[in-house]
Amino acid sequence: MCRGCLVRERLIPLAFHPLRHDGTRLPYPEIVPGELVARLAPLGESPVLAAPLARLLAAVARTRDRTLDADQLHAAHDEARAAVARLREAARQGSGTVGEAR
Repeated sequence: MCRGCLVRERLIPLAFHPLRHDGTRLPYPEIVPGELVARLAPLGESPVLAAPLARLLAAVARTRDRTLDADQLHAAHDEARAAVARLREAARQGSGTVGEAR
């Protein structure tokens, strides 16, 4: 999929979809700002995104778990924000790698 499509549709590259995902397009959660999605798109399926995206998806799933108490829910939201920070770092690291490859 093209970079523009990834940004416009806020799509997570297919390689990073959870194994049990149903195969539909998976957008970045709303906690990920559009400017970060745009910075991540040029990285495509770079391995630098694998761990941060896995953490993000797991954290966001926990924020939707209605069985969590208030403290657990707060912790899940903190984890999601931390995962976004790790994605920002991955974007910074990856942008240097992408630039070197050109």
